[in-house]
Order: sequence, then C-alpha cells, then structure tokens
Amino acid sequence: MILVVGGTGRLGRALVPLLVDAGHQVRVMARGKSQPFPGTAADGVELLRGDLASEEDCRKAVAGCTAAVFAASGFGIKDSDPRTVDRDGAIRLVHAAAAAGVEHLVMMSMHGAAANGPIEFLRCKAAAEDALRASGMAWTVIRAGALLEQRLANMTAPLESKDKVMVFGSGRAPVTYTSVKDAAALVVRAVSDPALRNRVIEWGSATATANEVAEAVLARSGHGSVQRIPAAAERVLSVAARPFSPFLARIAKAGIWEESGGAAFQWAPSRAEFPDIPVTGLQEVLKS
Repeated sequence: MILVVGGTGRLGRALVPLLVDAGHQVRVMARGKSQPFPGTAADGVELLRGDLASEEDCRKAVAGCTAAVFAASGFGIKDSDPRTVDRDGAIRLVHAAAAAGVEHLVMMSMHGAAANGPIEFLRCKAAAEDALRASGMAWTVIRAGALLEQRLANMTAPLESKDKVMVFGSGRAPVTYTSVKDAAALVVRAVSDPALRNRVIEWGSATATANEVAEAVLARSGHGSVQRIPAAAERVLSVAARPFSPFLARIAKAGIWEESGGAAFQWAPSRAEFPDIPVTGLQEVLKS
C-alpha cells in the first residue's frame, strides 16, 4: 500500500492513476475541503478523510503502508497555511510514517527550499526535508518549480470574465515551471527505483518569463490583453495584506522573489538522467 497525502490536489489527481496503473494499491489522504473527494473510489484506491494537524489521522493514514508520497501543500489554498501543512503537517506525517515502519517516503518540495529561504514557504519546505532526512526511512526529495498548470489557471482566471491575463511585476524575470504530468512521472519512478532513494532531485519542465507565458495564452485564446500588477504594488500587498489576507500577502511576496530571478534553475541535467520521461512544455499544457 502506498499513501498519497494530498491525493485530491492537482498533482495528486495526476499521480494516483499512474500508481494504480503501475500495479500499486493506493490510499489517498486529504481533508476533502478545498477539493472534494470523488463520490466513489476507483479500483485499487482507498479514500481516507484526514487532517495533517491530527496525530491520530496521520497514524491511520500510514498504517499498513510500505511507502508514502507527501504531495500536499498549503501555499496556494486560501484557508490553509504553509506552516501548518508544509512544515508542521509534513513533519507530523514523517514521524508517524517512521514509527509505523514505512520504508520509503517521497516528498514534493520546491526549488529554493532552505532554512534561510527568502519566503516562508521555502523555509517550511526545508524544515520538512530536514525531518525526513533524519527520520531513518529511505527518502526522496523532489524539488519542483512552480506548477505550470496551477500558474496558468491563476493567470487565466480573469480571461473569460474580464478578458484579461494577470501578470505580476515586470513579467521579465525567468521562472522555471514543472508540469504536474512530469512531476507525477518522476514520483512513480522514485517509488519503484532504489537508485532514486536518499537523493534530492531538481525537476523542471520549462523556463519562461511571465510575459512569454501571457503571450502564449493570448495567442491560444485569440482574445484578451495583459493586466499587470506592478512590482511596487506587490511590495505593498506583501505587508499590508497580512492582517486581512495572509494568502494574498504570501502570493505577493512570492512574486517579489520571482522578480529577483530566484525561481529559475537549470533543469536539463536532471532531465537528461531520465530521458524516457517526456518533457511536458508550455504549449502541450495549453492544448490540454
């Protein structure tokens, strides 16, 4: 049995069918709030409604599992907090998995994760990585770029209603994106391939500026224009929005980090190690 934490999220929904197709029994743990559980579970899939804030739920989730995948995140969800999900929840799940005898845990992290990272989300991811490495289990850390499908959804949200595509800051800074399809493919490989154990892998699919992404979206849609949120406005929001919208504040702060160029990285070396995993680029994601 393989546990997938966050199995109803964007990455989890891509990952679970691949694991089942590979012959694994899968248990999905999720709150079922931001993304509801399906009415019925697919063959080979067990659904467990649970909260990472609960030690009891974490123990139930890992019971009888030989491997686990931590694919949950509180960054892009308005009623969540990276501290409670990506740090404390991840650490709670790691401890429960180690105590239950789980052999291997794959953790989805993010490029830039570090104890002194420029945004809280990266510091939370670093703390979770540290806990995993110290757990005694075999581990794999996959540091992805910003999820391409999620970024496209955010940018195009106002396209139908306002005929606008959102671009934060200058839009000129390069950002490395990772497609959920590519991330899911690497997780499946990590679960089955011992060579990927006890490794940190930087995993990307495409590097582009926000302006380039916006141009591709507009070309595909055939209508609309760019609505730009200036970098100065991002800096104000990153502070002023904290009391009434921590979500908006952290999105703005992440935008400031991206504007610095820190969200871009060299992903080709890792991809060259796995040439059989196709690269899913911007145009392919736009088509789908």
